[in-house]
Amino acid sequence: MLETGWDILFFWIARMVMFSLKLTGKVPFTEVYCHSLIRDSEGRKMSKSLGNVIDPIDAIEGIALPDLHKKLETGNLTPIEVKRATQYQKSAFPDGIPQCGTDALRFALVSYTTGGGDIAFDIKVIHGYRKFCNKIYQATKYVLGKLDKDFVPKKTAKLTGKESLSERWILHKMTMVARDINKAITDREFMRSTTIIYQYWYNQLCDVYIKNSKAIIQDGTPEEKQSAVETLYTALEGALTMIHPYMPFLTEEL
Repeated sequence: MLETGWDILFFWIARMVMFSLKLTGKVPFTEVYCHSLIRDSEGRKMSKSLGNVIDPIDAIEGIALPDLHKKLETGNLTPIEVKRATQYQKSAFPDGIPQCGTDALRFALVSYTTGGGDIAFDIKVIHGYRKFCNKIYQATKYVLGKLDKDFVPKKTAKLTGKESLSERWILHKMTMVARDINKAITDREFMRSTTIIYQYWYNQLCDVYIKNSKAIIQDGTPEEKQSAVETLYTALEGALTMIHPYMPFLTEEL
């Protein structure tokens, strides 16, 4: 009889391995990454009787508070447990759960994987990453809007030697970020990898280089404008590539 979460985990891993060996003759994977226990925003273990279990679909698509209450009535909770769970939902989600999207939820869960203590899951954090997704979308649309209709990206990004200081700076930052993310993923430091790419998008690409490039594109010489646009494209393509494992739907669309 399976009694603990670990028993269930090992049971399903064994079944997957046996099934793969039967069908393909190969072991499906050699490594299993186990994240910490996910708790609610108050640090309590998620439980149906407490009403603090968050359905991933509700976080992705959003749900109104009355509909959250209705879900409690479809289970096997006692009237006392329903009342207690309803009170928690009112305090935790006074306006319901906002629509966050799949990529925001995915990015948040990866950023929570510290490898240490339990995870305090807060829907406000997920919604914050939804705004980050909007930032990525707006930045990409801005860059694409600066490209001529005949623009063709180069097969390989190479320096011309005529790049401005800000161009050399962002290309250097992009190279360092790629190096650091690769190392973080290899070391299974997933929280660190998300922090690195988040800072590159916000602090370096959007807040510094994209803003700096606006003046060059507006007032620079034709040669300076072309160089700035090509660097914009290179820096953006690198940023989308590096954040793709965490936000595959958004990056594929863009």
